[in-house]
Amino acid sequence: MDIVWMIVFVLLIYFSTVISISAIRTIMDRRNGRGFVKEAFKETFWDLFLELLNPFNWF
Repeated sequence: MDIVWMIVFVLLIYFSTVISISAIRTIMDRRNGRGFVKEAFKETFWDLFLELLNPFNWF
């Protein structure tokens, strides 16, 4: 059961990190006056989400 909690904890940290980085980029885009805030969030989220899943990018 400890393994399951560890997997849940790691996934929670993973998602919160990706969402935080995407939100920071979105806030910075909004400050610059760009109107595509929702698209910037989606683009950053999916790029980071898929890049961090690839184990070859960890090194």
